[in-house]
Amino acid sequence: MALRSCEECPGTNDCAAENLYPILGRVLALYAGGTTDKFEILFALPEGDEELLEKFDYRVSKTCWTKAALLTLADELAARLPAAPADQAEAVASAVLSTGRDAFARFPWNLPDLVDQAAALYVAVLDRCDDPDAVAAALSRRAFLKVCKAVTYG
Repeated sequence: MALRSCEECPGTNDCAAENLYPILGRVLALYAGGTTDKFEILFALPEGDEELLEKFDYRVSKTCWTKAALLTLADELAARLPAAPADQAEAVASAVLSTGRDAFARFPWNLPDLVDQAAALYVAVLDRCDDPDAVAAALSRRAFLKVCKAVTYG
């Protein structure tokens, strides 16, 4: 199960989402670190990020931004969930997803896709973990979907 790509996706090397999601990773890190002003975040990004944004600007759809956001969240969840105590996995997932929701609010991503693609996102998280069985034991697919719904719809 893979995250949804746009209908014109040229593949991994030229996929706008695959190329832009590292930028969203930096946006998420800045936002989580307390830099919440849109312009401060833009000015804090390296110059290469601006070049990437310009390069892919003409072919970035809402689907591309959504995939980039979900890939970023998958990386962050895969980094944070294994270190969390099992009884805190839902809270950690909720915190990461809520921060992502807020950090990416000014980007044209489709927040309801967080629910629509929750199963694919869950698989992407497990694929990025060194010990996916431990993460799956601490946070089931069903629990993850509930967290995604709570973050999206309140």
